[in-house]
Amino acid sequence: MQEDWRKRAISWLGRNNADQQNWAITYLGKKGWFARGRRFDESAYDYLVTHIRDAPGTHKEQEDLRQIKRAWSQKKKRDQKGQAMSYSFMMSKAFGPRLRYLAKKRGEPMYRALESIIFDHHEEVKSLAWLDMSKKRLKNRMEEVDKKLKDLESSREELDLKEADVQSRLSELEDKVTGVQLLEDECLEQAVALDDMKDLILRLLADYTDAIHAHALNQWVIGQTASLPPVPMSYQGQSKAAHFLRPYHDLSANL
Repeated sequence: MQEDWRKRAISWLGRNNADQQNWAITYLGKKGWFARGRRFDESAYDYLVTHIRDAPGTHKEQEDLRQIKRAWSQKKKRDQKGQAMSYSFMMSKAFGPRLRYLAKKRGEPMYRALESIIFDHHEEVKSLAWLDMSKKRLKNRMEEVDKKLKDLESSREELDLKEADVQSRLSELEDKVTGVQLLEDECLEQAVALDDMKDLILRLLADYTDAIHAHALNQWVIGQTASLPPVPMSYQGQSKAAHFLRPYHDLSANL
């Protein structure tokens, strides 16, 4: 069973008072209390309680724990010097027991516990005010984002209309390209037909030249052999002319 001095030392520590716990660790550390360092998963409160329970119990340890409470009170008075101010209020009778209970739970004097509660509430109110302001800013930001989204949607619709117009023009250009290709094919066919006609005309010109030469030869022969009886015209004259004129009739029919 733990001695009374150990119980008093442990009950004096505020479980939720981190400033007090850290100060107590520094205070006892200077007096050589801690044989090991504090583990990363060990709270300051558990670190102190473990060493108080495991203390050898000599006169030195007991005296250190009696003095630590007095030293903490003196520290708080020094911290409050020049900043303290007296207040006087009329409170209900039920206020006293409740304040004493809270002070005991916090490991602080009643005035300090009341001050801490008020400060904590003040910080909470400030946090709520900041949260409310953040909500308003977030709402305004969301409205701005919504407006930008609507503008982007309008711009997208305009781009869709422009894209549709470009697609329509592209389709028209493709139709024109197809028409040009058809016209090109038709021109190629006509060029081939003209080449064929050129070959025909060249052949007719050659036949015409042959006919002129045959006619000249025929006139010369007739002049030289006037005493000879005429012969039927096979290569000369009309037979050659008839052969010559037939392609012209074909050309006229094609044209």
